[in-house]
Amino acid sequence: MTRKSEQTEVVKKIFVFFDICSSTSILEDLVRTENQTRWRDLLIDLKAYLRSEQSLLGFELYKFLGDGWILLFEPRREGLEIFQFLEAVSDKFFSLYKRRIRNVLTTRISVIGITFGMDIGSCITFVMNEQREYVGRPLNVAGRLQGAIAQRDKDPQNKALVSKNLFATFADQRKITRKYTVWSVNRTLKNISGGEHYRCLKVELS
Repeated sequence: MTRKSEQTEVVKKIFVFFDICSSTSILEDLVRTENQTRWRDLLIDLKAYLRSEQSLLGFELYKFLGDGWILLFEPRREGLEIFQFLEAVSDKFFSLYKRRIRNVLTTRISVIGITFGMDIGSCITFVMNEQREYVGRPLNVAGRLQGAIAQRDKDPQNKALVSKNLFATFADQRKITRKYTVWSVNRTLKNISGGEHYRCLKVELS
């Protein structure tokens, strides 16, 4: 008999990785001045904001990665709402950074903000150690897209790399491109089949 915790299923999701830029440099500076609790408080406040938006937008706050989260959305026809939310996350982070962090830093941090990677597709989901886990290509691609934003971009903050596969699922593409600057780019995605010259879209969330 297969235990419930060992059962698997295939689900289709929109996967969003986000990462706080320069988090290592910021934390190292705060540690030197014994202000590291300010970083902890910022992360707690940012998580509280994400939780407050969960029921409205219907996403899953899947996993904390140390300097960002993985968010899971159900597939949808309207994508503008997601991009507006990601812009709001960026704004919320910057307001917390100004209030809790900026005034105590002793070094100049040149890149402040959040970067995002997004893809859609099916993954295997199962429960391990009482935590729901996801395994599959779109999860990996979203993570690699987030990590590739800084390639050939000196100001990667508050931008998203989006797979063309995901963007094509949105029926409101014209609304998205009217509100945000969207352009095609080629990026190298490490350890992804076909990732040597991966064509995707960059969205500037400001």
